[in-house]
Amino acid sequence: MIEGRFMFINNRVWIAIFATIFLPLTLGGQQQQEKPCSNYLQGLYYGSWDKQEGNLAFVISPDGQPIPPKANDEDAPTKPGFYEGQRLFEFASSRFSSQGFTFRTIAIEGRTFSFNGRFGCEAVDVIPEVPYLEGELTEARNGRVVRRKKIHFGHAVIF
Repeated sequence: MIEGRFMFINNRVWIAIFATIFLPLTLGGQQQQEKPCSNYLQGLYYGSWDKQEGNLAFVISPDGQPIPPKANDEDAPTKPGFYEGQRLFEFASSRFSSQGFTFRTIAIEGRTFSFNGRFGCEAVDVIPEVPYLEGELTEARNGRVVRRKKIHFGHAVIF
């Protein structure tokens, strides 16, 4: 009687092991597609004023701490804030929700940036749902607006 009960428990254990190891492998692609884009909103985003790749960036972090470095881009920004080239403008204020993101930076030499945008999803190469932010970026110098433009910021992805 004890031996039969042990076999039954062993079968349950083997089923659990099988489900844990093999089911994610066979359904891996489906699982990623089922997750909504909004689960991946935080992280690094790139954009540009004038179609110059990557001259603007910002990092959204859930806890205000740096995000992990990108394996394929060791120089990518990790500290939360707005970047113009390599220069970091820390957030003076920011507001994050599943619908959008807004921020205003601290002033550096009289320059500040602000952004108000909404999230969306787009396909990037083989990845079907990559978040992006699209909205208005404003640059001010000494309190006067010097540039304002609708900009698309794409989420940095690793291939």
